[in-house]
Amino acid sequence: MDLQRHTSTFLALLALPLLAWAEPPEAPGLDLSQPPPDAQSAPSKGTNAPPKKEAESPLGAGESDVALGDRVKAVQRKGFLKRHRFELGVSLPVTVNDAFYEKFGMGGKLAYNLEDSFALSLRGAYYTQFRTSHAKEGKVAFSSQLLQSQLNGQAMLDGIWSPIYGKAAWLGSSIVHFDLYLLAGFGAVWSATSQAPRKEGPHIATDFGGGIRFYPKSWLALDTGVIATLYPDQPVTTAPSTVQNVVAAQIGLTVFFPFNFEYVYP
Repeated sequence: MDLQRHTSTFLALLALPLLAWAEPPEAPGLDLSQPPPDAQSAPSKGTNAPPKKEAESPLGAGESDVALGDRVKAVQRKGFLKRHRFELGVSLPVTVNDAFYEKFGMGGKLAYNLEDSFALSLRGAYYTQFRTSHAKEGKVAFSSQLLQSQLNGQAMLDGIWSPIYGKAAWLGSSIVHFDLYLLAGFGAVWSATSQAPRKEGPHIATDFGGGIRFYPKSWLALDTGVIATLYPDQPVTTAPSTVQNVVAAQIGLTVFFPFNFEYVYP
């Protein structure tokens, strides 16, 4: 009996090392046959297989799949260029600073754009003068000494600088380009003084002004602005020369040559 008990104890002690080497049972509900998610995307060690690409984001879709408003860039290139193009234009100036003798004119200009924001312009105008209803009152107030300088014409060489460029929506269906410009220059003015000889000139003159231009077409511009012309005039032969100031508001139309332009990146 003792021998049988000792034999059973000895066999149990021999079985303990075998139980230690045995593989433990798998936990219920876990699938250990697949590698973890990080291991699936990482390439196998010792191989050149590229990693699996991530799913593309909806933001990476092509421009055709994105709304029009999302395709508008924050900074866009200019849609109208004037560099190395000629301008041929006509204008209709009207003086705004003479309450007694109003002057209407017709003018023209030829310009060349050295840069997109700077041009040299040769312009001229011919004026016709009309006496307003205030002229009679003025003669009474000044005892018939209402002096006038009858402006006949002018020819000016101007530099035109366009520092501001922009775009504007037109009727919600198209975009019109525009720029603001400043001009200044010098030239000659022909005028008739208040005493004989009536036809005198030319007088040395200077001018300055500014305005805005709209470009509905690649070859067409609409212009509106105000220009002041100053020149010395001698209303009376016995009086010293005075400076005449003619301020004219004008509207104009300009055609560009060549008609089209090619955008060149700097």
